[in-house]
Amino acid sequence: MKHRQPFLRLFVLGILISMSCGLYAKEKVDSMILHRIYNYQKTLTPEINGIDDHVYAKFRFNVEKRNFTLWLIPTMYVLAKDPREYIRESYNKVHFTDAHHYDINSQVLAGTIRHNRSAMRPLLDYMTPNIYDIDLYDGHILSPFNKTNRRYYYYTGKLLDDGTTRLNFRPRIYNTQLLNGYAIVETETGRIIRTVLNGEFDMITFRTEIQQGDEGPLSLMPKKCTTAATFRFVGNRISALFDASYHCPTSLPDSITKVSSRELMDSIRATPLTETDRRIYEAYDNLQQQDTVAIDTTAKEKKSFPRVLKKILWDTIGDQLVTPIAAESDAAEFYLSPIINPLYLRYSGSRGLSYKMRLHTRYTFSPHRYLTFKPTFGYNFKQKQFYFTAPLRMTYNPKRNGYAEIVWGNGNRISNTTVMDQINHEHHDTIDFRNKDMDKFTDYHVQVFNNIMVFDWFDIETGIVYHQRVALNKDLMRHYNVPTEYRSFAPMIGLKFSPWLNRGPIISIDWERSIKNVFQSNIDYERWEFDAQWKYRLPGLRVLNLRSGYGFYTNKHENYFLDYSNFRDNNLPEDWDDNWSGDFQLLDSRLYNESDYYVRGNISYESPLLFAKWFPYLGKYIEKERFYVSSVLLEKTRPYSELGYGFTNRYISIGLFASFLGTEFQKFGVSFDFELFKRW
Repeated sequence: MKHRQPFLRLFVLGILISMSCGLYAKEKVDSMILHRIYNYQKTLTPEINGIDDHVYAKFRFNVEKRNFTLWLIPTMYVLAKDPREYIRESYNKVHFTDAHHYDINSQVLAGTIRHNRSAMRPLLDYMTPNIYDIDLYDGHILSPFNKTNRRYYYYTGKLLDDGTTRLNFRPRIYNTQLLNGYAIVETETGRIIRTVLNGEFDMITFRTEIQQGDEGPLSLMPKKCTTAATFRFVGNRISALFDASYHCPTSLPDSITKVSSRELMDSIRATPLTETDRRIYEAYDNLQQQDTVAIDTTAKEKKSFPRVLKKILWDTIGDQLVTPIAAESDAAEFYLSPIINPLYLRYSGSRGLSYKMRLHTRYTFSPHRYLTFKPTFGYNFKQKQFYFTAPLRMTYNPKRNGYAEIVWGNGNRISNTTVMDQINHEHHDTIDFRNKDMDKFTDYHVQVFNNIMVFDWFDIETGIVYHQRVALNKDLMRHYNVPTEYRSFAPMIGLKFSPWLNRGPIISIDWERSIKNVFQSNIDYERWEFDAQWKYRLPGLRVLNLRSGYGFYTNKHENYFLDYSNFRDNNLPEDWDDNWSGDFQLLDSRLYNESDYYVRGNISYESPLLFAKWFPYLGKYIEKERFYVSSVLLEKTRPYSELGYGFTNRYISIGLFASFLGTEFQKFGVSFDFELFKRW
């Protein structure tokens, strides 16, 4: 028994040594191939500058299950009626400005979807995946081949006999921003030859196989990309197969844009149609012939009222209710957001429920001169007020950011507390004006200004601004012999500095001085504001937003309105990025207009993977998280502060906020926006 102990010890020691060597070898292979991938990308990335490529893309859809909710999903409405199989082809020109930015111009379209519309729009992001970048698809899904994202993945490598290495990867935590799969890598150079990616994002489960280019800077871009995807939502199930072929030999003139022609597509198609593709086209052609015969037959007869009504309700009105109204020509563009669009429905505890719509039009006179009109309309159900802002801009020198603009809107309701103070003073008593809207005014305004970039780091904006503030409770104002309207006319100058060329904060100075008796102006004031903003982008899609500002009024009259440009309530807020990175969520709207000065500071930190990732099930679908710290110092009050936390996923964005006056807790509030199908 004693003689067996040394042997047993040696046996166990041998096993431990072999296991350690195996782990060391595996780690060595993993680290070696990853470093070679990083170096390969770093060496060739500068060569991607101004490269043009031609891409042929084919989408095939199979509607396996569907119900009425498919009509309400943007870009999926076109698949809500028979047949169940569709095909869409496009021939595109892609211009790569650099390794991270590109523009796609669809030149030729063909397919069986009505009006050659696109369906399942997020699949378009899969057309040009950049596997070496931090994000694979335009701001989402962290690439396993970028050095910054290495901490999010586990890697295992295996050397193959043909001089390549199979690199397997899987996420350290399960989240829709991460992938699993493998890559075949050229061992000697670190060039990725082929990779397979499995993931889930925005209700689409996908498997993508990418073949990279063979040599030079083109090896950093895909040569062939195939994606099998499945969309599931409330009982709907649609499978899609997407193929993209790059480096196509046919070059079309730039003047050809979004031409619908199957004949032209037949002559330039890079990949032959499959039997399934031809069958879908044949079924579509047969259906078109039947419809033509039916139209010719019914044209001789009087159309029945039910047929006409169905045509109006379903094919015309129904189409425009849930899909954007869009049109485009060589010189003009028109886009109106869908009438029924839950994405523009928004709620906050302080402002209540609101809904908005957007219109975008553009007319191009030349590449360096174009006219745009982008009004936004909204309705606040709590205030029962319709809001709008309508900017009309003529861009005459885009290189120098030169444009002239007219902005008309009715802004936010604004307060004038001096009105009540004046009435109480004259009557030598305190009158209870609660629930009378005595201090509330609707602010109609027009701005006319011009902007020009004098230097690459310096913009000058000059113009005029005119306000007409109309009392909400006119009868009560007349009862106390107080004016029901206040008008102001003021020249304005704005200076914007960016000496770090977008690598540091943007500093702005705004000045505005009213002139009485011009266009019935009866308000006298002077306003100064200083503001600094910095969106500092960190590796891994993280963003640190910093903002500080100072504003004050001088030369003020007894009847005046404190209406700051950089510190104000906003009834037509933008999205997650614009609205929750520099605004106060719980500050009473009156306080924006009652202080002769303000000093404010805002900080927010955003990251795709913070704390919510550890929550069971819920953490898998959290795409971004944010923390907020905001504070403002106003006249005649203690410092006001807000702390907040927010997250966004495929369905909704939620912000939770707490406010403090000094160190005393004030209230708690919630804001939310719909994110469902926002990328669709």
